[in-house]
Amino acid sequence: MGKVYDICKKFQNNMIHKLILKNFKKVKEEEFNFNNFDLIVGVNNSGKSTALQALAIWQFCVDQFSISKRKGSRGIQVVLPNFTALPLPEFNLLWNDRIGQANNNYIYIEIDVYWFDSNGKEQNFCVQLRYQSPQAVFAIPKEGWQDIATKSAMPEFPRIVYVPPFSGLEPHEKWMDDGNVRQNVGKAQPGSVLRNLLYRVIDRPDVTIKNNKEWGEIVARIKEWFDVDLQSPEYEKGISTELIAEYKVNKKTFDIISGGSGFHQILTLLAFMYGYPGVTTLLFDEPDAHLHVNLQRQIINYFKLKNQVQFLIATHSEEFIKGVEISSILSILSGSPKRVVSNTAIISALSSVDNIDVVRTQDSPFILYLEGEDDERILSAWANTLNKTEIYQKFYPYILGGSTKKEMQEKAKLHFQALKQIVPKLKQAILLDYDSEEVAINPPSNQATLNEWKRKNIDNYLLVPNAWKRALENEVKVKGEIDGLFLEPFYQTINETYIGQNLTLPPGNNWKTVKAQIFSIIDGKKLLFENPDALYYKISTLNDSGLKINRIKIASSMIVDEIHEDVEQFFANLEQIVNV
Repeated sequence: MGKVYDICKKFQNNMIHKLILKNFKKVKEEEFNFNNFDLIVGVNNSGKSTALQALAIWQFCVDQFSISKRKGSRGIQVVLPNFTALPLPEFNLLWNDRIGQANNNYIYIEIDVYWFDSNGKEQNFCVQLRYQSPQAVFAIPKEGWQDIATKSAMPEFPRIVYVPPFSGLEPHEKWMDDGNVRQNVGKAQPGSVLRNLLYRVIDRPDVTIKNNKEWGEIVARIKEWFDVDLQSPEYEKGISTELIAEYKVNKKTFDIISGGSGFHQILTLLAFMYGYPGVTTLLFDEPDAHLHVNLQRQIINYFKLKNQVQFLIATHSEEFIKGVEISSILSILSGSPKRVVSNTAIISALSSVDNIDVVRTQDSPFILYLEGEDDERILSAWANTLNKTEIYQKFYPYILGGSTKKEMQEKAKLHFQALKQIVPKLKQAILLDYDSEEVAINPPSNQATLNEWKRKNIDNYLLVPNAWKRALENEVKVKGEIDGLFLEPFYQTINETYIGQNLTLPPGNNWKTVKAQIFSIIDGKKLLFENPDALYYKISTLNDSGLKINRIKIASSMIVDEIHEDVEQFFANLEQIVNV
């Protein structure tokens, strides 16, 4: 992967610009190139936290080397109870395929971190891990103890702090020294030491609270974002038995545990930012958790302004992704890091697409343009029943949002052309309602890209009475045991609606192949869901039942033989696009 920085520019000396990993977790061998501010983006379990965890282990080992008196080429033993970098039940979980030794040979994990010194020369320090047992490993400076002694003395040597996802607060908290704080953080329990983290910011004998700029910044941000007055943590060493951290609202004082999870999350992030003087790189693992979208926007904008420290942030927050330059996004959806490299055409294209569109199509370059969100949910339900989920999930659903068919086609065309500048391998599919003969497109059957239902709209494929009855039964099951007498009036209402509209199967037909014109020309959207006397409203108001039988429940209740061949053809078209 090409470098995303220009080394001819002024160096960000403390910035980690490259990480090379070997044999670590999902990674056999991979190179990560970093900017001063990066989002590492991926869905759950995609490996987006892998690089952060590796860097956290690197810093842990560096700290252990600094207090060790060992010399030569051998490393130091680390036992699991003293391993404070990550929560870990056994060490073999760190190895690729969980194998630390094969054919009597050690398989070394390598975590190699690169930065620039003040002269612009690239420097690196590599940590090796050698497996010993589930409870012990050896940490080794790859180039020997002299290397760590020389490199760590450099003023540009990186200093990393890892911030795991937030955990709940404890009602009481004793003062802890740095080792115990690190141990709790390493167990992914930063909430259990939040008061200690806040106290770290003010625990400076040489600076008064009034002159403590870091604490003042935390107080100002909490006031701005939550409109509460954060009080200075209280603890008198040798006398107090626990830390006190409080805030005031309307002259009333509350312990910080009374705040919401978003308040706790922000406090934790700020405490890590300002409680570790000299830190060069902050690793935030899903800092968006527990935050309202408005807070997500505020915190990402705040991070971006703090250019004196490097931020590497693992996230799947759309608000974070939308809030940064595309060059700050490192996608790891496929397990390998990929970054968008801008040129003139791409910069122009970026004005027409969102970052999330780029991220979602980089690793699976297929996009499906749909009229509305209900279409996506209905198709997802059908894909599950037809065993087409794997092929369907390859496509990123982009919602066109209605308007005229011509306008939606034009919108899809412009969006696709722009996105294809950034994702050259991108392929598309479009699915539109038939609507009426006057506006129908009638695409040829031998192409897969442009799809149009043969019925008026997608709701017309939900005109299956037995699917409604099954959905009704499933809804009643949630509320208790099915009562046949209770359900009978609802069955009767469903039957009367279908018979009254002549929506019954002609003799010798089935739901998969029926081509009776009535199913194509009737407006299923209005008949089933939108008219005042629609079947949806009849069911919800009958006997004051309040039962809500929506589109997704109907689609999910259909069996294979009730899903029309038009739907099967659409999934076949998607498969053709993927396989061409």
